[in-house]
Amino acid sequence: MDHLPEGTLAPDFELSTADGSPFRLSEHAGDRPVLLAFYKSACPTCQLTFPFIERLFGGFGPEARPAIWGISQDEAGPTRDFAERFGLGFPVLIDAHPYPVSVDYEVRYVPTVYLIDPGRRIRMADFGFSKPALRSAADAFARSLDRTAPDLFAGDGLPERRPG
Repeated sequence: MDHLPEGTLAPDFELSTADGSPFRLSEHAGDRPVLLAFYKSACPTCQLTFPFIERLFGGFGPEARPAIWGISQDEAGPTRDFAERFGLGFPVLIDAHPYPVSVDYEVRYVPTVYLIDPGRRIRMADFGFSKPALRSAADAFARSLDRTAPDLFAGDGLPERRPG
């Protein structure tokens, strides 16, 4: 297994953004799922994936943003640079060496994404560039927001999957 299995209670954690703003999973308020997206800035597959995660974030309009948290395995500088390079509007948290949250989530490859339901259960987990995983997240957010899921991949010509 390359990630925690679906149905597992997601481990609680607290991480901060590069500017020190804390985020704690158990304090995530609301009735919506949260998508955790683990990455390393130098990873080419992460660089391919994160623009689509940003499309997912922006795809419901400014009044209905889904809960997406990037989780960087880099220092603050590269984390900020990555977020700026890809225009990320969602929070990007730092899981500093020795990567305690990545270890708790059994992240072996990046990118790895987890969709966590409001009861903190893992509803989807996948790694690498995965159109099925991102479509699943879009559908879950659409249901929780009572919206139509955005088409993240229209005419992109990319394969369904690419290993991380």
